[in-house]
Amino acid sequence: MRSAAVYVVVLLALAGCGTCGGQGCGGRISSADLYFTRYAATPNLMKVRFDYSGGKFTLDKPKSVATLNGVDGLVFAPDGDLLIGGQGGTVHKVRVADGKFKDVKANTVAYHVSMDPSGKKAWVAGIPGPLAEIPLSPFDNGIPHQLQGDDVAVTSIAFDGSGHAYYTSSGSGGYGSVGNIDLKNFTTTRRMENIPAAHGMVFDRFTGDLLLFGSNHITQVDPKNMKVISDLEMKASVTLDQGTVDGNGYAFVASNSGELVFVDYSGSKKISSGGNTVVVKFLASSLDDVAPLSGAGSAPCA
Repeated sequence: MRSAAVYVVVLLALAGCGTCGGQGCGGRISSADLYFTRYAATPNLMKVRFDYSGGKFTLDKPKSVATLNGVDGLVFAPDGDLLIGGQGGTVHKVRVADGKFKDVKANTVAYHVSMDPSGKKAWVAGIPGPLAEIPLSPFDNGIPHQLQGDDVAVTSIAFDGSGHAYYTSSGSGGYGSVGNIDLKNFTTTRRMENIPAAHGMVFDRFTGDLLLFGSNHITQVDPKNMKVISDLEMKASVTLDQGTVDGNGYAFVASNSGELVFVDYSGSKKISSGGNTVVVKFLASSLDDVAPLSGAGSAPCA
């Protein structure tokens, strides 16, 4: 369980190309580097190699990347750097090749980060908290936006294939609301409430649905009618935070208790299908957020 003062963060991302995975852009990812952080020691940004072949999911020994002053959610910028919420009023921009970074003021509390489909800006928010826009050309201080509507504080933002935006609003343990967000008029419309998984969120191009992560649930939601299609309740003792998908039926979800959850739902297209491969592996103490492996905010293909 995280606290605003101190907690471990996992920042999980595919090195080199979010949708390449060694098999060409858009291909299924079978082996790649995952980036993660931890708060209790230095360095706090590290990477680990995963491999999934023959139905077996494995993790190599983690390696050091960099040390940052506070970290949480992250996405790839179009130039391949990582944009990372600094837990407080800072957003980091990190060059993954050597760990060098530049900071700007978020002008809000920056935890989760989402890449705008335009690639010209990112969005940051608390857990939950006010929203701010981070310009990328050039990388500059945040522009705060006052939200109106059903929820005036948000946690995560995701965009579907048509650019429509959705939000979650919850604390670190999940159990919150989900809805539509208008990023021109900065208004929210709540469509679901008291959802255990309403913390982290991504759009999954493989199914055309939203995947929500929180508490011990991964929940699949149809964005057209905002109805739950499938819900995976983990039996393991986990507190799920942010997750990502490869766009071809693999999901990677971080638990604040240290486990990385992997789900292969490529055959069923339902996150809770009994035939799925579900693997829970300990990676590092107090993992937190994961970066996109597909869609807006994934690593650019070389």
